[in-house]
Amino acid sequence: MQGPDTLEVGKAAAGFQLTYLRTRQRSDTELEALAAQDVAAHDLDYMATGVIGLAYGVTDRLTLTAELPYTRRADLREGVALPAPGVEQLGDVSGFGDASLLAKYRIAGSNERGLALIGGIKLPTGSTRHFSTEGKLLEAEHQAGSGSWDAYLGAAAGTDLGRITLDASVLYQFTSTGAQQTRLGNRMQGGLALSHRFGADEHHHHGEGEDDHHHHGHSSWDLFGEATAEWEGRQNVSGVTEEETGGTALWLTAGARLNSASGFALTVAAGLPLSQDVRPSHAPGSYRVSLALAKAL
Repeated sequence: MQGPDTLEVGKAAAGFQLTYLRTRQRSDTELEALAAQDVAAHDLDYMATGVIGLAYGVTDRLTLTAELPYTRRADLREGVALPAPGVEQLGDVSGFGDASLLAKYRIAGSNERGLALIGGIKLPTGSTRHFSTEGKLLEAEHQAGSGSWDAYLGAAAGTDLGRITLDASVLYQFTSTGAQQTRLGNRMQGGLALSHRFGADEHHHHGEGEDDHHHHGHSSWDLFGEATAEWEGRQNVSGVTEEETGGTALWLTAGARLNSASGFALTVAAGLPLSQDVRPSHAPGSYRVSLALAKAL
């Protein structure tokens, strides 16, 4: 999730984040049973996503960010009813996804805290021509890219309570029709995070991709916890809404961040779902872990 932080004018930061999501495995019998009910249910071993990003402070209040993901879906499977009940092995899908451009404008507060508005666009840069092991074009939802132009709109707020920081944010994605006449469901993510800083004398605050202690020659580390609510709407294919897609989930994540005096920030985190209401087209998540590295430039 994001805070309201913006970079100082002329400052830049680069980062990389790797996230591993393990799903709850469903048996072939379960997939076949869902297929018999005309539910195109899918399963996979895991999904790993790496994202590289670059942020630049246009002004003290406006930061622009560009991100490019690379995604791997391992051992993708699908239940089929015809010509006979069974499970089709679709194989692995890997590739660069759709790039995103985001703008964050801080409308209130100090340079590090306050309230910010977020807007942006997702570009159809990812591949939409991945095939299964048997040469079948995969459905749009399993491609590396969606083929659609999507819009983002959201907000972030934060405040310092001594060495404790409280952040909240929400980001909504408005999807459009892309590859194979498919409009993936709209998405929304919102969350609340608490963090505590150790090992430095300065007031607790940290910027997006920039270690504030870099300028003071101090290192520090943070412990944080966050609750994140995620919602995905139903997808539409050729004008037909697929009722068994989409769903909601609430995740609880805990982690630690090391902020070095040289301007590097290293973050590790692990999350578990507190509750999930995922429709049967997709398997719910079991757990996820992430590793992130950022550097002020």
